[in-house]
Amino acid sequence: MVMNYPGYNNVNSRFQYPKLAISAAIAIAIATAGPRQGFAESKLVVANLAEALGQISLQTAEENERLNAEMANNYAIRAADAMLKLAESHNTAFDLSLAQGALVAATRARGMEIQIISSRILAYLASPEAQRAIAAMALDSANDLETRILAFESLAVSAKLNTNILPEAMIDAIYAIISSDQTERDLRLAASTAYGALNLPSRKVKDLILDQAKS
Repeated sequence: MVMNYPGYNNVNSRFQYPKLAISAAIAIAIATAGPRQGFAESKLVVANLAEALGQISLQTAEENERLNAEMANNYAIRAADAMLKLAESHNTAFDLSLAQGALVAATRARGMEIQIISSRILAYLASPEAQRAIAAMALDSANDLETRILAFESLAVSAKLNTNILPEAMIDAIYAIISSDQTERDLRLAASTAYGALNLPSRKVKDLILDQAKS
């Protein structure tokens, strides 16, 4: 969904300048301004932020398409930054859950900056899908070490705000990282912090403390 402007045609699904660029720019500007009162077009603003975020997945080869993709990536990051500002300020004028699908997809993108920002936004969404997407990002060994550490930090925030809504298998996978002698120290610390924030039954916490004492 995009805001419509006379004289511009969206001829295909790629990030067409100026139609999608203008739609994204306006949505980013409104979100960055941070109005606190609800308004009729707030859902459309979030939809356009999600649209811009979704453009991060474009893969192009030719020069004109490469420039198109660079512009799309720039708007995607700006849209994510705007949504993060709304989330961190607890702005209720915008329903960021409407962008959840795009945010979850962005956590699987191989672009560290967009992954991290998206995970931080998802931490503020009270839904199992949001928390699971963050955990999956943290557990994914294909991600680099810093990305995984920052994802665990987002998971800790999500747990504190929304309690534990992870499936048992993911909890066990986090525990496996903590208890493994092969886990890098900073990753283990981040995973331990997230694990503690999940407010798990006392037996699991006791096991964690004992394992940490042995390491």
